[in-house]
Amino acid sequence: MKVLQIKCPHCQQPIYSKVRDLAFYCSHCKTMHIRDGGINVIDFDVAEFHTNSPPDRVYMPFWRLFSGFTINQSNVAGGMLNKLGRLLKDTANGGNIFIYIPAWETDVNEFKRWAMDLTEAQPVYSLRLDFNNVERAPTVVPKEEAMKMADFVIVTMEAEKPGTLQYLDYQLQVHDARLIYLPFIKGAGGVVPGF
Repeated sequence: MKVLQIKCPHCQQPIYSKVRDLAFYCSHCKTMHIRDGGINVIDFDVAEFHTNSPPDRVYMPFWRLFSGFTINQSNVAGGMLNKLGRLLKDTANGGNIFIYIPAWETDVNEFKRWAMDLTEAQPVYSLRLDFNNVERAPTVVPKEEAMKMADFVIVTMEAEKPGTLQYLDYQLQVHDARLIYLPFIKGAGGVVPGF
């Protein structure tokens, strides 16, 4: 195993990583840095574990995309959009939505499941200031790639029921992309939420 060492661009303290990760956390000054052509400080959130969570804990990274969504025209059997209609709070033709994009290496089915589940049922959690020495999964999805995947999540949510969505002309604009570390519990069948 190769250990990679860089210096925190904020406080110049060494940061060590045993895994390939786009995100580096400096425990000294509590800043997160992302490699995106350079190394830049980014905003991030760390969610608190539920108080009764078992000890096999891990933080899984997500890009939380605060997005504006406008429906220009749609043709849906039954007369209305299934999931988007419930999620959009502003008007029937659009509004703002948080889209969650898994940022760790995963297969397509797991990606789809977590993206759709967390986008449809927005997670509620308390924040903490650091990782409290809990392992965090490496971030492998760059912000720009996550922003492109937002369209896939929106269309997949509506096209989930075959024959329901016939046509959807929309605009999706990502206003803010924040790296969010959500608490999960490792198990034999994968990970389950710990918040």
